[in-house]
Amino acid sequence: MPTLVRAGQDCRVQGAEQGLSESVKLMRLTTTGALRIVRTARLAAKATGNEMMGLAVGIAGNFRVRQDGRLTAMTVGDVAMHQARNAWEMVTGSNAEIQMIKFSRDLLPPGARDIGDGVPGLRAHSPATNLLVRYLDQLGSSASDLTAVQQADAGHAAIDLLVMALRGPATAAPDGSAPVLLPAMMAYVRAHVHEPLAVERLARLHHISVRHLYSLFESVDMTPGVYIRTQRLLAARNILVDPRHIGLSIGRVAAMTGFANARTFHRAFYQEFGTTPDGWRHDALRLPGKKLTPAS
Repeated sequence: MPTLVRAGQDCRVQGAEQGLSESVKLMRLTTTGALRIVRTARLAAKATGNEMMGLAVGIAGNFRVRQDGRLTAMTVGDVAMHQARNAWEMVTGSNAEIQMIKFSRDLLPPGARDIGDGVPGLRAHSPATNLLVRYLDQLGSSASDLTAVQQADAGHAAIDLLVMALRGPATAAPDGSAPVLLPAMMAYVRAHVHEPLAVERLARLHHISVRHLYSLFESVDMTPGVYIRTQRLLAARNILVDPRHIGLSIGRVAAMTGFANARTFHRAFYQEFGTTPDGWRHDALRLPGKKLTPAS
């Protein structure tokens, strides 16, 4: 999330970004004077669909956040949120310390992905928000001592706590109904066939239980595991005859679509389509007009 940074006279800044995973980044920012961080309207206009969001927690001192035409004063324990597609500005006071976390909007449930709009500051007055603040403070101090796997888990745990705090005591889980959540999960699977994607991980990414996940897929008469495997196979079938990938080995195509090995891929492909991967590619090359069924 590119920004413009301007430091006041005699201001010293300390901070380094640490990646907890590909989609979650952490940074502890310490300043001894005024520091201005700005995401201009021009920068915001360049945001892509894979936008990042940010969360800033006051650890010491004071800072101010301007977003959506509102200026909010922040202090210890307060939380400010922003997202890449919005213009925003943050100015620190002297001797300020801020814990920041950046993450992909895709990690939030669909209904919570625009939470920054109109709410630049959130007072730390609820037990859930206080828990989130304490966790991020501790994570900022100890993340470097964790293993890579533990860092990734800790980053996703922070997002889970954020979702919990956003829901509040009187708010239902955002977009937990099948008409909204099921298509979102299906789209996620199709976009990530190349990644290891267990049913448990799919449920966690969408902040629902595995049991709820299975109940949602009952409406399409398919289990989540079967849907994931089918989308992998449909993607592989198209890659096999794509002119850009015609020179790839069967093993490479299997790896590109999330299969552990070529033997498992070969068996699953034959069971699904009644032909081998090599046979499908050969027939497609012999009959160039052969139509493919798109993944859906």
